[in-house]
Amino acid sequence: MILLFSEIGQLRGRRLLERAYQVHAAALLAKNPDQQFSGQLRWYFPIEVAELLLRIGADREAYDLIVQDGLVQYSPALTNMMIRSLFELGEFDKAHWLASQRPLRAGSEAECHLAFFKGLLDIIAGDEAGAIESMSIACRGFPGYLRPHQNMASRPALSYEPNPLDFACGAAGRLHDLCNFAGQRVTHVGRGDLGIGLFTRALAAQEDLRGQGSPAVSAEVSHLLGRLNIPLDQLRILPEEWSTQIGHLGMLDILFRMRELGWWSGKPLMVVRLNLVANKPFIRLFERFADIVVIGETVSEAVGEELLSLQRWYGMNFNVFRLPNGEVVPWQEAGALAITQWELEGRGHPLRDEYDRIYGAKLQVQHDFWRMRKAWGMKPDDWYVCLHTRDASHYSETDGTGQTHRNSPIGTYLDAIRAITSRGGWVIRLGGPNSPALPCLERAIDYPLSPFRSELMDICLIRNARMFIGTTSGLTNAAISLGIPTALLNCITTDQQLWNSDVRFALKPVRLANGTILTQAQLTSSPWRWRLFDAGVLSRSGAQPQNNTSDEIQAVAEEVLDLASRCPRSPEPQLLARWKRQLSASHYYGAGSISAYYLAKYENEFLAPDKVSN
Repeated sequence: MILLFSEIGQLRGRRLLERAYQVHAAALLAKNPDQQFSGQLRWYFPIEVAELLLRIGADREAYDLIVQDGLVQYSPALTNMMIRSLFELGEFDKAHWLASQRPLRAGSEAECHLAFFKGLLDIIAGDEAGAIESMSIACRGFPGYLRPHQNMASRPALSYEPNPLDFACGAAGRLHDLCNFAGQRVTHVGRGDLGIGLFTRALAAQEDLRGQGSPAVSAEVSHLLGRLNIPLDQLRILPEEWSTQIGHLGMLDILFRMRELGWWSGKPLMVVRLNLVANKPFIRLFERFADIVVIGETVSEAVGEELLSLQRWYGMNFNVFRLPNGEVVPWQEAGALAITQWELEGRGHPLRDEYDRIYGAKLQVQHDFWRMRKAWGMKPDDWYVCLHTRDASHYSETDGTGQTHRNSPIGTYLDAIRAITSRGGWVIRLGGPNSPALPCLERAIDYPLSPFRSELMDICLIRNARMFIGTTSGLTNAAISLGIPTALLNCITTDQQLWNSDVRFALKPVRLANGTILTQAQLTSSPWRWRLFDAGVLSRSGAQPQNNTSDEIQAVAEEVLDLASRCPRSPEPQLLARWKRQLSASHYYGAGSISAYYLAKYENEFLAPDKVSN
């Protein structure tokens, strides 16, 4: 009652009061899922009560109230809130039914967003005709939905002015964008098994568009492609999502290795905005592999946006990949297969060669690198290890939500740091300036807090390290692309991995409420594989990931130090073979191998007698 009247009266501080009450509501619902929060006031303020129930997390009661009182007809904003909540819970059928109860029309922004969400739910349900109709309504009232889409990592601006290609792509273009978006969203809520089919449908829509003939492009775009000697039918657009995160730049390395393996052909054109590029010196390493245009610098905004709209016809898909045998698989799975084949053929490290060519011979880079080392007290022949841990500061995350289950405390790495320094090495921590600081340790450097920090020095340090210690995050992809032996800790992911044979890793143990650990077979199979994407989904599924312990971290680091010294340790052969039989695919972790210490420690819990999925 207090919360309701605070909302009706628009009292200051009411949101803080709601957030405090959310904790109480969650505790009550944990004890009794049928707990009721609304009373007689629901008859007087039904819409306000339903909105409040959603904000405190009482989704089931809100849904019952909306259905029983027929509130869908009166408030598109409330309907949107309920549909979004159901979507986050993976309740797609309920959300679809609710969205279908209100006639769609292009009107207010809320109505257009509702039409878009119905389009998402239509395509998830397999109703393509309904999805196209819903998208048509959404696009008529909200131009942003005409923007081409592959992945949210493109970080699009809020406003968007459509160009002729956005209209010319028609129904197939709408499906291309919608299926890519829907595939991501179902993955975010723990249903990545549905995402593969949606992404495959996006590829089919792209083929439909190409089958209709070449689109009419502007004179400016035609001139640009002619100058770059790129025939339209050979164009392969690499949109912004390939460059906005450092890990995605590492994925680009594998994409071009796929081309060397003969898995795809054509002339790639990277379209980037320099202010969104994760690491500008790193992107220079691709200049020999693709033409690169920079929106606002080498091409105009209009030409850049037109090129991005062309990705519906000629874009390299960021989410799935069609293998040479015609099978469509998640992009990361194709990458894992590629790195495995690449190593079987004994090929090298193309990006490392490019780094050495561009920066290794550059006197200023070498001067800055050695000046930095000297300032830290390092001798010319001293070796070092780069360390990166994931924490909440980079994305301003709230614990228990989103990707926070991928984070780990720096304190558990201190024994590993001491083990490295006791062997004569140094440890240089990488990361952001707001990350938790290293304690004062001999021969340990907190590089993000130093005046030497720069994008170029980030990759310079990695390139010259004896080994890299990381996790399932972007810098790991960069280190592997540069050919640095790598120890990976606190790993947890739905994706197959782009790891080479110089990788040793330990996974975060994931425990159920009864204390048992999810086995390797479960972690790489449905449904648990897809639940690993989000901390909230895992929690609702009754599972909790645990951080690697200090002894595990130290052991994996020492295993990779030995590997870098060409004295590798391997798990006991029978144990290793048993582990490999647990994987849903032999290339699940690329060519990387699980830590011998970790496997021996968790053998009895982690390795199931056979492949189970539930």
